[in-house]
Amino acid sequence: MPVETCAPRPVRVLVIGAGPAPEAIHLPVLARLRDRGEIVLALVCDIQRERAAAARRKFGFLQDSGDGVAALERTDIDAVYIFGSAQLHYEYGMLALRKGKHLFVEKPIAPTYAQARELAELASAQGLIAAGGLNRRFAKSLAAVRARAGRAGWRFAEAVFHKPEFRNPPSFGARTWLGANGIHGLDALLFMMGGLPEQLTAHLGETAEAQPGAFSALMRWRDGAQGVFLCNNNAGSRREEYVFHAPDETCSVTGTGLTIERKGRSATTITLPMQGDGYAAEHDAFFQSIRSGAEPLHSLAAIAPSLFLAELIENGFNGRVQLPQTQLRAAPPRRALEEKSILVVPSSELQTPLASLLSQYRLVTLEDVRESAAERPDIVAAILGRGSSALPADILDKLTHLAVVGVAALSLARHEPEALLARGIRLLNASAAYAESVAEFAFGLAILGRRRAFLSHDVMRAGGWGTVPEATGFKGMLYRAARGLRPPMKAAGLETFFLRLWKAASPILGIAGQSTVRPRDLQGATVGLVGWGENARAFAERLGHAQARILVYSENAAEDDIRRGGGVPVSLNEVLAADIVSLHRGLTESTRHCLGTGELAKLRPGTVLINVARGALIEPNALLARLKRGDIFACLDTYEEEPLVASHPLRSLPNVFLTSHIAGGSPDNYAAAAVEVVRKVAAYLGNDVTESISAERLRTMS
Repeated sequence: MPVETCAPRPVRVLVIGAGPAPEAIHLPVLARLRDRGEIVLALVCDIQRERAAAARRKFGFLQDSGDGVAALERTDIDAVYIFGSAQLHYEYGMLALRKGKHLFVEKPIAPTYAQARELAELASAQGLIAAGGLNRRFAKSLAAVRARAGRAGWRFAEAVFHKPEFRNPPSFGARTWLGANGIHGLDALLFMMGGLPEQLTAHLGETAEAQPGAFSALMRWRDGAQGVFLCNNNAGSRREEYVFHAPDETCSVTGTGLTIERKGRSATTITLPMQGDGYAAEHDAFFQSIRSGAEPLHSLAAIAPSLFLAELIENGFNGRVQLPQTQLRAAPPRRALEEKSILVVPSSELQTPLASLLSQYRLVTLEDVRESAAERPDIVAAILGRGSSALPADILDKLTHLAVVGVAALSLARHEPEALLARGIRLLNASAAYAESVAEFAFGLAILGRRRAFLSHDVMRAGGWGTVPEATGFKGMLYRAARGLRPPMKAAGLETFFLRLWKAASPILGIAGQSTVRPRDLQGATVGLVGWGENARAFAERLGHAQARILVYSENAAEDDIRRGGGVPVSLNEVLAADIVSLHRGLTESTRHCLGTGELAKLRPGTVLINVARGALIEPNALLARLKRGDIFACLDTYEEEPLVASHPLRSLPNVFLTSHIAGGSPDNYAAAAVEVVRKVAAYLGNDVTESISAERLRTMS
């Protein structure tokens, strides 16, 4: 009788990370494997819970979650896929392996080679499969070329991997674009040549680059074979191709397939399109290895040397290549992982910095807390991303041990901070990140406003020259008439009388203003700051480098603090008499409309008024009236009512430079704010000295 064999049990899969890349590339492949009965899509997890829910519906996962650590602790999960940043791959990867799960991580497989080796060694010690996604896009072509060479191998190899990423920051938490993308080509080269070279000479970047984007390397293997690697991420188009040479034979691999040439004769082309074959092959090989126990070609142990070689190239290494020894990191105490959690209301900027917390804290979402029937004493902190709102009272009631809330923003107004302080919860924000961004913007306005650059721009646009706009209408007619009369008056000896008469009549006729104000340098100017905090301090630091004199009016700051920041504490009257007056205070009931008609009247002709704080600090009708006199210039980034209505009279005044509340709203600013607030929360939980926002400080904030 034939022997009946049982089909292997489908592998139960957890996916952590449901962003655009896995949704487009990896999850469709996993869904096809599920349809073939090879796997069960048991759970998809993402700190942005709505992404996890969308992936569950689209690809047929059984469940979704926002708590990655809780998902890793489930005993019914066999294998874990992690799609995120390099740090996320490492931290969650170590947890997954310690929980006895097979592991697949996307590239970059880890932040460093040493950490990639840790993952590989832990998998080996646990008897688990750990693989990485370097997506050899030319899997079929490269396999054919490798088989063609046999044991003799290839004597000379060329690998090219270019992408148009000029001035774009590296993605996926990688140090450079070589680690983020070029490592595909580097790994394919090592795969084809049988491992690391013995000698390496590397060059990187161009001298003007802050961060290198172009890399080249010449390599020699122990048997004398040579290779060239070129990776230019500042290129104009994407290009990936490989060429291998042996005596009288050349094989070229491109996106269309494999071309074979022998002794200069006509080429033979085998159509092997690359589209998707590398992704599917990697996933198939991963599950085959789980069933057989044999290491796949893309095991972490096999591909980690590519990351080591990338690090050498990034550093411009020249010499003998030798893998360093690594030491397996001790597991963190179980108490930290099981008893301490951080509630996260995510934004896109938080994903990378949050990974640094994973070795000590569980990250949970609002939905996870809502789904908990009991209190959550494990949650000791909350991190709220850009655009988030206040934590609901029913959520706070469950968080009996919540000690600190960090907000990746400057203002806390929308988060009901008074209620949090009343519960004894410390408050942190991203004050330093916003201060630097706003100060940089204000500094630019100060320079350009002082130089009358904005007026010159308008003059140039209108076909003129200089910094004085050509008057139009009745005023223009008077100016032209006066200019025409001046030569005969001068000839008649009446010029002095005429100029005195013109000066006296100008205010009555409404034609006094900017024509008498000349462009000036910021160096040597007196700058008056209304308010003193981190924004003003960062602005003052820049002004000090420009050798400007800094006067500060503040009702709350200590005089010593102002002096340490390079300012001189003075009265409001003295600040308003400065060459540049800049607002840096929060909006409260006591500061609303703090500059009215009386205060604005003290501004001297030629003053540059800057408001990058809050629009309602200035009484709008008084501001409009003062600007209509035409003898000061204003740079306004904030307004009492936003957005500013299309018909607002400010839009038509020539002596105003308007921006749409952008002083602190760049993507770089948002990224820096996320890093800052995560760092502050971690420092607070680690008992490091961390300055939090007091009730007194809160009363002066917007």
